[in-house]
Amino acid sequence: MSHKNQTILIWDSAESPSSGCQRVVLWRSFDCEEYPDAVSIPKIVEQNADILKKRYLKLIYSLGEKKFNGVSIINRLQLRTNFNFWWLSLIVEKCNYSKSTWINDAIRLLAFEDWAANQKINKLELVSANVNLASCFRLFCEKKKNSFTWGRLSEVPPSQPILKRMYKLLPKPLQGMAWLFYYVIKSWSLIGVGLKEWKSTEGRVTFISYLFNLEAGSEETGDYRSKFWAHLPDVFDQDGIATNWLHIYVKDSVLPSSRVAANAIRSFNQQLHTKQKHTTLESFLHWDVIERFLRDWSQLFRNSRKLKKLGPEDLAEDFFLWPLIQIDLKESLYGVTALNNLLYFNLFEKALQLLPRQKKGIYLQENQGWEFALIQAWKEVKYGDLIGVPHSTIRFWDLRYFFDTRSYKDNISNQLPRPDRVAVNGKAARESYIQGDYPQNELVDVEALRYLYLKTFLDKPDPLANNSTHIIVLALGDYLAENTHYQMCILEKAFSSFSQNVKLIVKPHPNCPIIAEDYPDLKMHITMDSISNLLNKCDVVYTSSVTSAAIDAYCANVPVISVLNPQTLNMSPLRMVEGVEFINRADELVNAIKNIKNNNYNKIEPEDVFWLDPKLSMWKNLLNLR
Repeated sequence: MSHKNQTILIWDSAESPSSGCQRVVLWRSFDCEEYPDAVSIPKIVEQNADILKKRYLKLIYSLGEKKFNGVSIINRLQLRTNFNFWWLSLIVEKCNYSKSTWINDAIRLLAFEDWAANQKINKLELVSANVNLASCFRLFCEKKKNSFTWGRLSEVPPSQPILKRMYKLLPKPLQGMAWLFYYVIKSWSLIGVGLKEWKSTEGRVTFISYLFNLEAGSEETGDYRSKFWAHLPDVFDQDGIATNWLHIYVKDSVLPSSRVAANAIRSFNQQLHTKQKHTTLESFLHWDVIERFLRDWSQLFRNSRKLKKLGPEDLAEDFFLWPLIQIDLKESLYGVTALNNLLYFNLFEKALQLLPRQKKGIYLQENQGWEFALIQAWKEVKYGDLIGVPHSTIRFWDLRYFFDTRSYKDNISNQLPRPDRVAVNGKAARESYIQGDYPQNELVDVEALRYLYLKTFLDKPDPLANNSTHIIVLALGDYLAENTHYQMCILEKAFSSFSQNVKLIVKPHPNCPIIAEDYPDLKMHITMDSISNLLNKCDVVYTSSVTSAAIDAYCANVPVISVLNPQTLNMSPLRMVEGVEFINRADELVNAIKNIKNNNYNKIEPEDVFWLDPKLSMWKNLLNLR
């Protein structure tokens, strides 16, 4: 129902709106007790998810095709014959859950525009601390000839060390030089490590992934044990097949410094019972690589100059998103992100030039900038098939995995770089790719290495047996600190209302610790035990809406309660799955746990979601090991 000449209050705050508002639009809330008739933009987003997602993907595709003096943005960012920088940009990556969280506001703005098209609006009032969001609404109102006011909320910026604050004040080129210097110093211990083995390898299959998420003790024993690849390396060793492993070092508790990482690489290469050869991308840092990188940086800077003319009008009907789009455009072309991806391309180029010809390459696929650098470097040397492996789940709102359908057409210039095959780990992943219009002939089925342990849950007893005296709640933390904090705050608010028979176990993400002192009202046991062990001990799992660990619990037939953070989109791998409880308030969490015994959960077979043959017959077939 439309209202004549109404004033719309857009409320972007965790607090409740003040009284006396004519029409309230909730920007990051699902409901409001004071205004039961308020319009919830997060709800509208979910109601129109497919349309909004496709519209945003279309916008990104069209932006790349935008022409200046007859030359598209994509073509303008062609730095070499076989290297186009556009595909390495944050704009293309679309990492809306961490790197580019502004995309969530862009999706909401598209939803708001659709809703507003059926309203008679005279004035928009925005209450928010978000400067860029205010700029978007100002553009929107100018075009629609509506009046606009912004009630700016104060926002306390997170405290930062003085050196970091000074760094951010530097011009982008100086920031880049400072970053390069820091990267070289940080990686110094890894330079040259494993190169001898790399250049003389007999292996014709190369794996590219992170030097991170190792099983504890791997760095000391010298046995490469990665949670990404499970026992796949053992299959090669059993058959006496040589393999190459190119790692991107990521600091964590097992490998806290490049010096420790370098010692681990040396230890891996010294093992006599395996034909694995290990090195890191950082090992290829050399003056000739840095020189080529600096030439590419200079070329990028020259090619990007004309793109400074880009403005709202270049987004056509989505003009009001410009203040958000330009955030990533500037960072992608002039910021540290640009330098990081340029350096990665040159390092991959050097690594592959020194490697004997390969029959296959396999890499962890999340569609990050470095992966598009790898794909282009791999195609340049004309090695065998390159296979991307999404090792976890494909979530509907994880936009990294989705592109406008025109991106897959073979007859377009500067086609989206993609691997020769994508190895999907189950029915769910395959269906997600197909729904995203990915070419089906490029999909190949493999076992879900990360989830093989779920086979042991096929005969797990029913949870919450009638004779149990306690309900054991397992809280699984998130990769991102802000998501984990939101999740834990709701848990803390709800905890005092839990019955006395509720016991709480908390497992943080390895990269995001949870400190008990930060949540003094919670009585909990914090553990880093494996999720496979913990799922056998709990009755219900409580997660954020982002973590892929929710799918572990679901496949183990443990009831799942996920908290929806209204500041983000619903990134859960269990979005729209029947029987999964989604909550966004403490009282909803209390009721969900109170009623957990009364809910009927349909048992599923883990193989309805993932392929779980422990003999890895699909992997063997893909890699010609049978």
